Amino acid sequence: MTNQLDSSTAVSWKALSKELSIVIPAFNEENGVGSMLEELEQALPDAEIIIVDDGSSDGTCEKVSQFRSVTLIRHLFNRGYGAALKTGMRASSRPYIAWFDADGEMRVEDLAAMTERLIVSSLAAVIGSRSRRAVTHVRTVGKAVLRMTARMLGLRMGHDLNCGLRVFRRAAILPYLAILPDGYSASTTSTMIMAERGYTVEFHSVSMKPRIGQSKVRLVHGFNALIIILRTVMLFSPLRIFMGLGLPLLAGGFLYAAIILILVNKGVPALAVISVLAGLLLLCVGLLADQISQMRLSQLRRDIDVIASPLAEKET
Repeated sequence: MTNQLDSSTAVSWKALSKELSIVIPAFNEENGVGSMLEELEQALPDAEIIIVDDGSSDGTCEKVSQFRSVTLIRHLFNRGYGAALKTGMRASSRPYIAWFDADGEMRVEDLAAMTERLIVSSLAAVIGSRSRRAVTHVRTVGKAVLRMTARMLGLRMGHDLNCGLRVFRRAAILPYLAILPDGYSASTTSTMIMAERGYTVEFHSVSMKPRIGQSKVRLVHGFNALIIILRTVMLFSPLRIFMGLGLPLLAGGFLYAAIILILVNKGVPALAVISVLAGLLLLCVGLLADQISQMRLSQLRRDIDVIASPLAEKET
């Protein structure tokens, strides 16, 4: 690390690191992974560091192998960012789990501060929130679309939905691994899960260093994130979507019919009937989807209880 830590900070971070597993997906990151691991080992010497090589074709594994304290897990082929995170989390053993990137863009100081905040405030998760200056113009537009979509669906999830730097209480995130997608949308999905399930979450302002190498995030990943938002809401609260579509059609149909009947003094127009019927149909489908969702969530809660009980015992 270029900056020197004072003794009190070093002691504090060392104590934090004993409780922390750091999961780092890596795909063709040979240029940045070495310096990143050096910083982590110096700042958080007792942390469990898990690198998941996601089918790299360069020298990433050779670089990681030089660090004896780092656990290296290899995927035989590229399975995706989310898949690598899930592999690492399953292999972790500490009560707190952090997501960190291998490209050298994230700051260890932010990770340590977020971990301290999580533990001191007894939160379920602390999620990084990047400044707008750290995001390109194209990504700024994409993130604005994601935020607008989330707000339209009644979600309040902060400024930055998909910053990869985040820290979880192990018992809060591990039961939901089956829901997390294998791609880059894992970040957005985990944010939504925390928000939808009512966990105590805090957003922490972070700054980014210039990344080493090219970004692997593409426009299609933003489209996939939109789909993931809709799918996650459909899983947890489908009535929110169907009511948002059905009620305006229902109200609009009645209003249009009333205007024609009162002001024009004609019969009920066909368009008004179609609008009312479409609204009623959407509401009925929404109620049915909500019942199915509740049954699925009941099963999920039972699965979570089975998983969370031994995790809670480990934390105590």
